[in-house]
Amino acid sequence: MLDTSPEAARIQAAVHRKLGAARRFEIACEMSDAVRSITRGRIEAKHPEYDEAAVQDEFLWELYGFRRQR
Repeated sequence: MLDTSPEAARIQAAVHRKLGAARRFEIACEMSDAVRSITRGRIEAKHPEYDEAAVQDEFLWELYGFRRQR
């Protein structure tokens, strides 16, 4: 699904190019941290009975598709 017009995409790409590699990397890291935080919060809210290990297992499953060996 594309919800961005070609013109808006062109402008956004131009702005991103002007940011420079270091700033783009910083933004990507911030976005990754946000996804991790939101995912953990949702898991904890959905499963208040989970201990930290269970939350981590579910987190790994949801984001990366694998479970730890115990």
